[in-house]
Amino acid sequence: MAGKAEIDLHIHSTYSDGLLSPQAIVDYAHSCGLYAIAITDHDEVSGYHEACAAAQAYGMEIIPGIEISSMFGGNETHILGYFFDPANENLLFVTERFREHRVERAREIVQRLRHMGMPISFDVVRMRAGHGALGRPHIADILVEEGYVFSFQEAFHKYLGEHKPGYVPKMKLSAQEAITLIHSAGGLAFLAHPGINTDTNVIYSLIEMGLDGIETLHPKHFPYMTEGFQELARKHNLLESGGSDCHGARRGEMMLGTLPVPYRFIEEMKARQSVSALAAK
Repeated sequence: MAGKAEIDLHIHSTYSDGLLSPQAIVDYAHSCGLYAIAITDHDEVSGYHEACAAAQAYGMEIIPGIEISSMFGGNETHILGYFFDPANENLLFVTERFREHRVERAREIVQRLRHMGMPISFDVVRMRAGHGALGRPHIADILVEEGYVFSFQEAFHKYLGEHKPGYVPKMKLSAQEAITLIHSAGGLAFLAHPGINTDTNVIYSLIEMGLDGIETLHPKHFPYMTEGFQELARKHNLLESGGSDCHGARRGEMMLGTLPVPYRFIEEMKARQSVSALAAK
């Protein structure tokens, strides 16, 4: 897909596992010439209001967003939510459950690392996370700083990655629960990065559960994948989304705003919501 990025609908902030605050994300997005963004933190919506306040100076549009950790058929399946009510009580109840679980998960990971001869401080990890949701990236950063590993990647490869000795599973909803939760908050549910270990049959099953769209544009999608997902979206009347999946520049280049995503994706989402609202009356 040729052209310049107009929007970015997949960004992570310091409220989950990103390196940039919502303010810094908005500033950088403005410097990239983006018209609209969505901060889609993992299982968290707290960054939305901060981003909205920061965007007022630029006239930038901020779309409510979230990336929900879920499971389908024994595999991790991430569901993106857009245009929901960020003050929805049910949504906030579930995100608080996720937040509490992340704290306990991080505490257990730190305990396991201690038993392996790496006595890092849980309090220091919490301080590193700040107001964001505690996660493995914060622990990995401390392991690097304390000299137990040489790099962030090594921390995951040796200790924190799935099936490694310090790994502790995170809380997940079922895919149906994630889709229903987003719909109950008035939003639209999308399958995140389907090109990453997602079978087409899974997409068909999610469509039956009420999936509204798929993330056709993602940095890890090869061109043939993007074309296939776009064709699937047309065939099944699914909306499209796309974004850089930016977590900051921890792993190299700052991805924010580098993927050409058109503003029409937002227009089509708004139109679908309008039709749904009229049908509900």
